[in-house]
Amino acid sequence: MFQVWQGTRTRSSAVPSKKNAECHNCGKRGHYGRVCKSSTSVNEVADSAAGLFLGEVDSGEEPWLADINVGGHKVTFKLDSGADVSAISEQTFLSFKLKDKALDKAEKPLYGPGGAALTVLGSTTETIVYGDRSTTEKIYVVRNLRVPLLSRTASVRLKLITRVDTINKETVTKAYPKLCEGLGRVQKPYTIKLKPDAKPFSLKVPRRVPLPLMGKVKEELDRMEGLGVISRVDEPTDWCCGMVVAPKKDKEKVRICVDMTPLNESVCRERYILPSVDQTLGMLTGAQYFSKLDANMGFWQIPLSKESALLTTFITPFGRYHFNRLPFGISSAPEHFQNMMVTEVTADLEGVVCHMDDILVWGSTVEEHDTRLHAVLQRAEKAGVTLNMSKCEFNKRKVKFLGFIVSADGMSPDPDKTQAVQDMKEPSNVSELRSFLGMVNQLGKFIPNLSEKDKPLRDLLSTKNMWYWGHDQQKAFHNLKHELSSPPVLQLYNPNKPQKISADASSFGLGAVMLQKEGDVWSPVAYASRSLTPTEQRYAQVEKEALALTWACERFNDFILGLHFELETDHKPLVSLLGGQALDALPPRIQRFRMRLMRYSYTIKHIPGKSLTTADTLSRLPLTNSVTGADTDLMEDTNIYLESVLEGLPTSSKYLADLQEQLMSDSVCSQVIRYCAEGWPDRNQLQGAVKHYWPERAVLSVHNGLLLRGTRLVIPANMRNSVLDKIHEGHQGVVKCRERARQAVWWPGLSNQISELVLKCRQCIQERVNAREPLMPTDLPERPWQKLGADLFALKDKNYLLLVDYFSRYIEIAQLSPTRSANVIVHLKSIFARHGIPEILITDNGPQFACQEMKDFASEYCFEHVTSSPRYPQSNGEAERAVQTVKNLLKKASDPYRALLAYRTTALANGYSPAQLLMGRRLRTTLPMLPEALQPCVPNLRQLRHVERERRMRQTECFNKRHRTRDLDKLIPGNPVWIANAKATGTVTSVHPTPRSYVISGPQGTIRRNRSHLVPLPISETHTETQLTRSNERNTPAEILSEPQAHQTPDVVRTRSGREVVKPKRLDL
Repeated sequence: MFQVWQGTRTRSSAVPSKKNAECHNCGKRGHYGRVCKSSTSVNEVADSAAGLFLGEVDSGEEPWLADINVGGHKVTFKLDSGADVSAISEQTFLSFKLKDKALDKAEKPLYGPGGAALTVLGSTTETIVYGDRSTTEKIYVVRNLRVPLLSRTASVRLKLITRVDTINKETVTKAYPKLCEGLGRVQKPYTIKLKPDAKPFSLKVPRRVPLPLMGKVKEELDRMEGLGVISRVDEPTDWCCGMVVAPKKDKEKVRICVDMTPLNESVCRERYILPSVDQTLGMLTGAQYFSKLDANMGFWQIPLSKESALLTTFITPFGRYHFNRLPFGISSAPEHFQNMMVTEVTADLEGVVCHMDDILVWGSTVEEHDTRLHAVLQRAEKAGVTLNMSKCEFNKRKVKFLGFIVSADGMSPDPDKTQAVQDMKEPSNVSELRSFLGMVNQLGKFIPNLSEKDKPLRDLLSTKNMWYWGHDQQKAFHNLKHELSSPPVLQLYNPNKPQKISADASSFGLGAVMLQKEGDVWSPVAYASRSLTPTEQRYAQVEKEALALTWACERFNDFILGLHFELETDHKPLVSLLGGQALDALPPRIQRFRMRLMRYSYTIKHIPGKSLTTADTLSRLPLTNSVTGADTDLMEDTNIYLESVLEGLPTSSKYLADLQEQLMSDSVCSQVIRYCAEGWPDRNQLQGAVKHYWPERAVLSVHNGLLLRGTRLVIPANMRNSVLDKIHEGHQGVVKCRERARQAVWWPGLSNQISELVLKCRQCIQERVNAREPLMPTDLPERPWQKLGADLFALKDKNYLLLVDYFSRYIEIAQLSPTRSANVIVHLKSIFARHGIPEILITDNGPQFACQEMKDFASEYCFEHVTSSPRYPQSNGEAERAVQTVKNLLKKASDPYRALLAYRTTALANGYSPAQLLMGRRLRTTLPMLPEALQPCVPNLRQLRHVERERRMRQTECFNKRHRTRDLDKLIPGNPVWIANAKATGTVTSVHPTPRSYVISGPQGTIRRNRSHLVPLPISETHTETQLTRSNERNTPAEILSEPQAHQTPDVVRTRSGREVVKPKRLDL
């Protein structure tokens, strides 16, 4: 079906009067009847003898055609809403063999364009049909008619034309309901392209959301999920950004902001050439009627591809989500949105131009404007785009566009662009005049004879002349302002040229200038300035500077949205605060300003103040009474966000009131508050503790009498001890306590004070567990049976002695009954008799080994007896591992001897069996074997050592990685320590020869302990029993000083009469 839409058509201006024409309506000369003021409406079929109008208005557009069935014959009509009647040519009438039908006499004359009378042969009444619709129409037969014309009435009856008398939001909504229904969705999804060197960024923990906003955040997330804008994420993703929320103006809803800064660093931006402004303005010549269209939540109407959706994952307190639609904050979004709007909506349409989220439609007549508007709306509806009707304007005679006022009277520069200069007040002193002349010198490269024009003003800078503002000075000042706000100084905006915005803030005003690069020169495009409100004047200077940049971008929004531009400031801390710094680490006001800047694509740069002359001058000579509704909204939005941050602090209102009083009574904090409001002096001018606040001055701010660093409360000196106690009340470690402090409080040196508090905390010291130290692998001995490890173990109510060779890992075991040192020594002698005496024997500190009998035995047999660190089995790791192996064998085997033989003849990871390494031959087993295999064979020692060295290096690396080991600080004699496994204090007496072992002197005597059991105490603290007492009084002295290993026999030894044998107390040396 061919559907069209047409507005009201006024033809009086299209039909000029003729000097000698006689009106058929009133009888007077000088005009035709159809333009007579006393005639009926031009849009109605006249009932008088004035005649009917039949004609075509050539609008330059493609004609609207429709195939109509007339009396069983197909006729292609042109739809003409200006035609009072339908007409066909004589040739058409004859070609369809209608000549046999008599024509009725025309009741009224017909007039064409210009009022010329037409030759009417007559009329015929026919049934005309279009699709399933039909009507009866009187058709006039006109000689020499170029194309059949269908009247306005017939077109409406066949629903080919919808009549709209006045174009407004209501009529557009009625005619195009889909354009106003919810969130649109275009068909083609967008794929975010990443740079080849992109490095994923992923937050693991959500950023804190104030508790009062938690419910509203969940509601907004649910709403966005219901709209299809976001979806939950359950799968792992490489990218995950943070979320920050801000209350809306009504405080009933919140705005979800996702910090896409890490992702934007890796996004490839699109480059789209916008139409130049002079080209666009040239097309507007003769335009009389205008409409502006605004897309509803523009970016959200563009779907994301599946792979791109996961890139936009963000984490919240309620889980992770990703965007299904193109989110605000992606650096490539504006260019793609502009490209989409042009491609899908405005391409190849005359009288239509798209500049980012604004579509301007114009026409020289109502009909032309309406036709073009109709075409745009149809395209938008077909593309799936919806409009924000509250921001759309229809059928206007004057609109603002690209810095110009476009109207039926022509084009003129928007006075807002130059008002900041044109209405600048006169300088009242030398300092203000010097700023103004600095701006003139910076921008006045194209002002002819500048030295002559500014001489009356430059003379006032001389110290020889008194200050006098007279007629010559006023005239020079006025002329220079005119030069600055007119060509060639002021340039025509061109979106395809580099743009930058410079902004500055004084103590009472804001100033900004938008500059455009013309060749090698930056020339102004627009100026802006305004005074600060009393509330804004109390901002910290860094907040004023951030406000200036935010306000400037929003003031020049129509020029910069969708473009990448430079942002210049003379306040260096803002480069990081508004650049790449984490959003949640910023002060509340600056955090909100940063969130408002997310929709822009900019690079912020620091410029020395002397090079920021124009913005500086505008801020020092701002327009008075210049705060607009948008400026008020910005201030209210910032204050609402600030209130939400303060409400979300984890403290009571009473505590905040006490804190305000203490801050003002604290001499250091009160001085810092004053500097935040008035500006910071040079560091060398600061006195005392105030110097410690200097490095943090960029993130310090004052809100309602509270001093904040970012979003953290600054605590005065007399309240810090109580706050430290609250930070550590859960007795968490240094890292966790610091993390807890970062959520709420700050003062200089807080991190070190937390570390000191935790390290000195008695309860924490008693429960502290040292980190594991890196593994110390044992070197392979030079030869077999050189170094042995021995241990005792119990299995199935029997006790055993185990001996293992460090070189071959050959194991010998013997059953003990009872487990006394004498029995152990007898079995050792037996084993030594078979294999020889070792050089070194390593054991633990069990009573069977740490006794005089064992010492005498070692001396008699000429070997070195080394004991491992008490309660540290890892130091005799070879024997400990052998115990586990043997236990597993004996538990499963019915014949323990065959099990041992199987172990001894099975090859190790180095390719040799324990028997081969110890004896140089294979042992015969029950497995069939060739005699040659049992011949003596010496292992390749070089290869063996290489394999063993590689294996032990891998084991060490895996151990260190798995346990996240680190070296513990070494202790020196005199250091007080807490003995963790003895639950007692002590003092380091000496360093023991065995690795990582120390001799400790304490209330129970002298003992030896591994470094992992010792927790250093603060040097300043004494370590008497009154300060750090044993927390477990149930431990006996024997349990502290004599500590058999866990796998040793713990059974109570009794005499034949049943008396318990008490173990002697020995030093664990």
